[in-house]
Amino acid sequence: MRNALAIDQMRSKIRYQLLDQAGAPRNFRLLWLFLFAVACFVAYFLLSSPSTNGVFNPLKPDARNPITYEQVMKDLRNEIDQRNVIINELQQDLEKMELKNDFKNLYRRRPETDHVDCGRILSGDKVYLESVSGKNRIKIVENDQLDMSCAAIMNRILPPGSNLKPLKNGVAFARIVYADYEMIEKQIQMSYHPQNSFCFAIDKKAPPQFHERLRVMAACLPNVLLLPDEESVDSAGHNINSAHYNCMRVLINKPGWNYVILLQNHDLITKSVYELEQVYEWLGGANDVEITPEAGRLDNKFKWDPKSLKMFRNATGIDEVILNGKMKFAKGAAQGSLSRAAVDWMVRTADLTTYIDQWNKGGFGVDEQFIQSFQVSSDLGMPGHFTDECLKQGKKADFVSRMSQWKYGDSDKCGSKTVRHAICLLGIEDFRTLAAYPNLMFNKMIPSFDYAIVECSAELLHNRTFLGQEDHKLEEDYYKNMINVLYHKNHLDPNFKLECTPSYTKWAARDYPL
Repeated sequence: MRNALAIDQMRSKIRYQLLDQAGAPRNFRLLWLFLFAVACFVAYFLLSSPSTNGVFNPLKPDARNPITYEQVMKDLRNEIDQRNVIINELQQDLEKMELKNDFKNLYRRRPETDHVDCGRILSGDKVYLESVSGKNRIKIVENDQLDMSCAAIMNRILPPGSNLKPLKNGVAFARIVYADYEMIEKQIQMSYHPQNSFCFAIDKKAPPQFHERLRVMAACLPNVLLLPDEESVDSAGHNINSAHYNCMRVLINKPGWNYVILLQNHDLITKSVYELEQVYEWLGGANDVEITPEAGRLDNKFKWDPKSLKMFRNATGIDEVILNGKMKFAKGAAQGSLSRAAVDWMVRTADLTTYIDQWNKGGFGVDEQFIQSFQVSSDLGMPGHFTDECLKQGKKADFVSRMSQWKYGDSDKCGSKTVRHAICLLGIEDFRTLAAYPNLMFNKMIPSFDYAIVECSAELLHNRTFLGQEDHKLEEDYYKNMINVLYHKNHLDPNFKLECTPSYTKWAARDYPL
């Protein structure tokens, strides 16, 4: 994190190393003044002492020594002056380079959070944490005069000099939004890469200014897509699935990504672009979807077999047992990670419009049976799918795409001591947890409640992306040994036996908050 003293010490160290042969200019002059005094003393001694026994005095002119003492000292002074000029020029160039690099790599804060030392919080300084939490909690002050020119937007998202390395595979982000534009823009900044793609579905009820700002941003950035058709979404989940599905339809035509992550307005990405790329490579094509038992919300007045749902665009060759059999169902978060192959299947092989419409006629939690049901219906053949075997055993498979803390009426167990709709609102008290956990996003963060957690998270990802900061190493064994990953890798092997209990401690069983 930013530390002026550390930067000054770094500058001093760099100068010392690069100018090691000559020293700093002031010390250099003192050294030569000392040598000059010694030379004068030696010269005086030799000139004032008589030459005896044929001893040759190099500073006393004679036939063998035509160079005078004055000429020697003049040449010496000229050489010193020339070296000093070169050293001064080198030092000036070095300082310019350092200032340029410092500015380029420095994360730029908002005025509200400029005083927050995220590094002290990350290191576990609980006394300091109290100064920016609780009654001292920092809320966003929205900028009604925000510069929305393309140059200003791009400067905020990717400042000049921010160099990004090429990705083997990008990531697509499908997000449903309705408020807090500046936080949404911050989310793009935190995950921005030219090879990544961003799709936004705006709630029809969102304020006009929010609509306009999203439209302007999408017009400025070629990898930001805005759905033209807007629907009204609500906390019961209505139109959430159709918005995500429409984003998939658009994103599948964008090259370069191999996973899509489904998000909502106040989800915050917690891994850098390079970390996301690595995690998805370790998942190896397996989808990451929360799987819990279906909660009795299924409306049986509708038919739920693939044929009645007109699920397959071309049903030729598909077993009649599958086409006429009732689907399997599960429940979970609307957020998740799907492989590109899964999205291609959902969009081009299948047509899920009727399925989504039937669920959308329900009363509550209608968005929680979408990707889950296709994930457990292995006979449908969605790439990266899982199975319902663990549900039958009463065991819950791990899920890392989203971290949320459900606390029903017990806010004291939340880091922020605050609950909304039975979920902990995340504050700056959760920063150390966010940095350490294996999850790809945290839910939920509301800037009008606590903006310091958003800003410190953004600075954390900035430092991981542009400064190579490695505060917490990615847990490779964790991702590779998730049950859904092992199933995806081995389920075609007739000798494979699914173990629904993982070999590691799931993140949900870890201490919270850290």
